[in-house]
Amino acid sequence: MLGLKTIFSDWNKFFFEEKPTEGIALFRIVWAGLLLCYFIMDLGNITDFYGPHAIVSHTTAENAFPFLHISLFKLFKPTYEVAYGVMVVYGISLFTSMLGFFTRGSLIVAFICMASLHQRNIWLLSSSEMLMRAITLLLICSPCGHSLSIDSLLGRYFENFRQKRTWPIWALRLIQIQISVVYLWTTWHKLKGETWLDGTAVYYATRIEGLTNFPLPFLLDSPLFLKLATWGALLIEFSLGSLIWVKKLRKPVILAGILFHLGIEYTMSIPFFELTMIVLLMNFFTPEELKAFVMRMKDWFILGIQDSTLANEIKEKLIRTVRGQA
Repeated sequence: MLGLKTIFSDWNKFFFEEKPTEGIALFRIVWAGLLLCYFIMDLGNITDFYGPHAIVSHTTAENAFPFLHISLFKLFKPTYEVAYGVMVVYGISLFTSMLGFFTRGSLIVAFICMASLHQRNIWLLSSSEMLMRAITLLLICSPCGHSLSIDSLLGRYFENFRQKRTWPIWALRLIQIQISVVYLWTTWHKLKGETWLDGTAVYYATRIEGLTNFPLPFLLDSPLFLKLATWGALLIEFSLGSLIWVKKLRKPVILAGILFHLGIEYTMSIPFFELTMIVLLMNFFTPEELKAFVMRMKDWFILGIQDSTLANEIKEKLIRTVRGQA
């Protein structure tokens, strides 16, 4: 049997082992970029969803949720100026988060604006938006601005911006656990439905009007394929919540998960959810693997600079910047 000392040692190693920050920084860039794309698509909904004459009025939203919650709309009058102001601040904070400029502060502002917009018309939300809030909150707790950021560039010249390039990875572990819970919870609830057990769920899901993208007429008309797709979806989602933690199975499970979500994206129109899950799966690559990927990208970029027609002085300055040299 495992002794308490071994259990505590493994617990501390799992949550608090020092790892390089390049991995979580790379995720910050991709995650903030994804949220920024979502934000741009949402700009056309200001009048209908967030303004004073929105589909759901400000008074209705307030009366339905009288308890304490984060919302800038509670602090100001429900005018178009406030709605547009929140959107502008949200967009700027997402952009600066992606660049890594005052990273933690930018993420906090982005989270407050995100929660405010969600709370303004909460009946429109899906599990995708809920997950965005949870992951962004956990990302705030990480040193995601210590690498691949303007903050890290400023750290070469200003003491106040200098930060460690390693960190106890507890925030990353919480993100990973959150992702696993999503898949396990989904699997559990699907197993309660008869259509998932008898293999017909994919048939019904791919025939919902308004939710189809590109059809696969031959495959989706085959009863055998539909059953295999239904049970395969259950197996993949269960694996993404459990077997992904097994070191030898991790990469094959991630690959299966990416193909699974790409398949759903191809057949069904569920904006951003599949892309969100694919981006989240990158957190299951180890920080060392992601750092190695970042270093390969840096080497590729440096080779591109060296082969360019830029002046030698500019080349040397760019190469020092990419390598992190003052």
